Amino acid sequence: MMKGLGKQYRRLATGLAFGVFGGLGVFFQFLIFPGIVIVVRDEKRRKRIARNVIHRTFQAFIAFIRAIGILDWEGRGLEKLQAPGQLILANHLTLIDVVFLFSFVPNACAIVKSSLAKNPFTWGALYAAGYITNDGGPELIKDCVRELKSGSSLIIFPEGTRTAPGTMPKLKHGAMITALESNVDPTMVKITCEPISLTKGAHWWDVPDRPMYFTFEVLGKLSIEPFKGIYESTPAKGVRALSREIFRVLFPNLVDQFTKR
Repeated sequence: MMKGLGKQYRRLATGLAFGVFGGLGVFFQFLIFPGIVIVVRDEKRRKRIARNVIHRTFQAFIAFIRAIGILDWEGRGLEKLQAPGQLILANHLTLIDVVFLFSFVPNACAIVKSSLAKNPFTWGALYAAGYITNDGGPELIKDCVRELKSGSSLIIFPEGTRTAPGTMPKLKHGAMITALESNVDPTMVKITCEPISLTKGAHWWDVPDRPMYFTFEVLGKLSIEPFKGIYESTPAKGVRALSREIFRVLFPNLVDQFTKR
C-alpha cells in the first residue's frame, strides 16, 4: 500500500517537474535570452553569459527534483570537469542526462538537432549560447574543433541519442573525428541509473517502484595518441579503432558482444 502511494506521489512529482521545466523554458526563451542577444553584442561574451544562465538554471532544477524525491545522485571526480576546453564523452541512458552534465560543466557547448534552431520555443537559447547544429558534413566537425580551441567544453553523447534498454549501443563517428581533428584527449564520463526510467520510448509517467539513483563517474582522459598515426594514414580505420576503445571504456560489459558484430 505505502509502496503504491509512493509511486503515485513520484508520478505526480515527475509531472510537476516537467511542468516547471517547461515553464522555465518559456520564461527564458521569450524574456531572458532575447535580452541577452540584444544587449550583449560581443559574441564570445554573449555565449559565456547564456551558457552560465543555463548552467545555473540546470543546477537549480537538479536540486529541485532531488528535493521533491524523484531521484538522488552521486558524483565521482566531478571536479575534473571544471577545466576549460574539454571534450566530454558520456553514455546516454535517460532524458535528463544532458541536464545533469550541463549542471556540472561551466561554459559547456553541445550539438543539437538543426530543427531546434528553427523552433520558436528553443531557437533563442540555442542562438544566445552558440550551440552547434547537427547539419552534418565537414562544417560540423570544424565548428566542434573551433569551440574546443576557444576554451569551451564540448559535451557529446557518442550514441547520438538514448539507447533503448536491452539494445546494443551504436556509436556515431563524429565524436571520434572531433577528438582526432582537435588533438584533444576526450574526458570519459560513465553514467549509471538504478532503477532506470525516462529511457527512449518510455513515457514520463512510467515511474519505477523506487526513486532513480544516478552515479556520474569521471573516468579520466582517454589518450588518442595510439590512434593518431592510424588516422593520418587511413582516416576511416583510425576512427573505427578509436570508436572500439571508447566503446570498451563506456560499455565494458558489452565488449564481447560488440566485437562479434
